[in-house]
Amino acid sequence: MAPPPKTRKRRPLGAFALVAGILSMLVAPAVAGFAAFRVGRGAGAQIVAQGGQNLDLRVLTPVRDLVLVVEIAFWSGTALGIAALVVGIVATARDRGRPMGIVAIVLAALGPLVFGALAAVALVAGAGTTTGTGGALV
Repeated sequence: MAPPPKTRKRRPLGAFALVAGILSMLVAPAVAGFAAFRVGRGAGAQIVAQGGQNLDLRVLTPVRDLVLVVEIAFWSGTALGIAALVVGIVATARDRGRPMGIVAIVLAALGPLVFGALAAVALVAGAGTTTGTGGALV
């Protein structure tokens, strides 16, 4: 009697970690970057007029919905990045999708840098497109 054929183990931990890492490094910063650009367009003139000193947060009132989108993207990216890091470590240690787990760890580690850089560049770019009149988004 022949032994039963070896079946390949499924590697769901590594795949889950990789998906969470991609979402935390690419999707969350992209959403935040788009919204930050719009925040810069809507409130950039007032922020520049204050010179960045003792910023009065009331200038963000016309774009408060977009500020909320940036904040939700930040916290979602943070939660997904932590999940990717933890699950990636577990997947790597238990050999349950090790290559994907390693990539997820790298993505989770680089995610905050990408998020911060993209949000800052988008905010400055949005502020640079204003005419200086201080008008809100149309």
